[in-house]
Amino acid sequence: MPARRLTIGAVVALCCLVAGCDVAIDGAAGISPAEQQRVDRRAEQRGAVESALKALEQAPAVVYKATIKDAAGKPTELLFRITRNGSAQGALPVDGQTIQVVAADNQLYLSATPEYWKAHGLGNSDQYGTNWVRTDSTDLPVNVVEVLNPRKAASTLRTAVSAMNRLTDPVRSKLSDGTEVYDVGSGLGTLRVTTAAPHRVISFAPSLVDAAAGKTLGAEMRVEPLAGDALKKLQTDLDGAIGGIGQPFDALTQVSVSVVNDKMDCTDFVGTCRATIDVANTVIGGVKGTPVRLMLTVEFTAQSLGAQSCAADANAAPDTTTSMTCEVKFKLPNRNASYQVQAKPSARGEVRAPVDVNGVREKLKSEFATLGG
Repeated sequence: MPARRLTIGAVVALCCLVAGCDVAIDGAAGISPAEQQRVDRRAEQRGAVESALKALEQAPAVVYKATIKDAAGKPTELLFRITRNGSAQGALPVDGQTIQVVAADNQLYLSATPEYWKAHGLGNSDQYGTNWVRTDSTDLPVNVVEVLNPRKAASTLRTAVSAMNRLTDPVRSKLSDGTEVYDVGSGLGTLRVTTAAPHRVISFAPSLVDAAAGKTLGAEMRVEPLAGDALKKLQTDLDGAIGGIGQPFDALTQVSVSVVNDKMDCTDFVGTCRATIDVANTVIGGVKGTPVRLMLTVEFTAQSLGAQSCAADANAAPDTTTSMTCEVKFKLPNRNASYQVQAKPSARGEVRAPVDVNGVREKLKSEFATLGG
């Protein structure tokens, strides 16, 4: 019997000890009201950012706005509009230069200065600077059709935000128009979203969507969704842009030309000299069968008669040799005299990209019908 009483007493004492621990833990649980407010503010910011990114993700199209200084130092606003399917039209500030961009039917067309093309190693830079050029994203520091697609931009921004310090207290600021925004910053730049619902992305640093080369597009890009009449206007402008591209140069095709045979005939007592030149071309890349535009220049020189030149051009099939001719006429001071004439030919070639304007327009029409335009 005494042993039984000791066992019961030990059990009771243990129960009291456990109960005492429970009471002590309950009394210490919870956080201070000030800390709870900080937690709530951070949660509120995360909710606003996610809501804004979802709105960007679901937008049928958006317009990006950037500011660049013109030659006189005056700020100029550039607009670049793009659908979630990748059709785009507008201008971008690439390394301080204005680059015109059109993207449609999975083709990219750029209009830039000769200096820009020369910096990208294209030998036809002087020509390319006079017209539109069909190319691909390698001739831009940033693949803008991909990274600025609203769906892709939202996804990339979401990833960038997730890597930011979640314990940082939210920072609010007001824009010049009075709109209050969250400034969500990191080492790559700042994302701004409205504090008030419906939340939307106001702007972001391009480095957030392309850490390696985004800075070439400047420090900030402002963004707005496009819908209704604004979306229809984008379709109209894209339709006009495709019609205005004409026959763009094809930077995706490399062509080399050479003079493989030349012959000159001069008519006695008349002063007319004709050059017949065989020009060979070699093409790498491009659309199969696209013709090569050949341009021939011949400079004639004659003792005591001076110099004259003539030019000719022709379309040639790829990887063929084409016979081309041009002539000049010298004024002869003495028809009975003999003059020695020399001809120096030079040739160059270019490839123009074929654009099925009506076909592209029909595809744009179908695309915008699905977007609500």
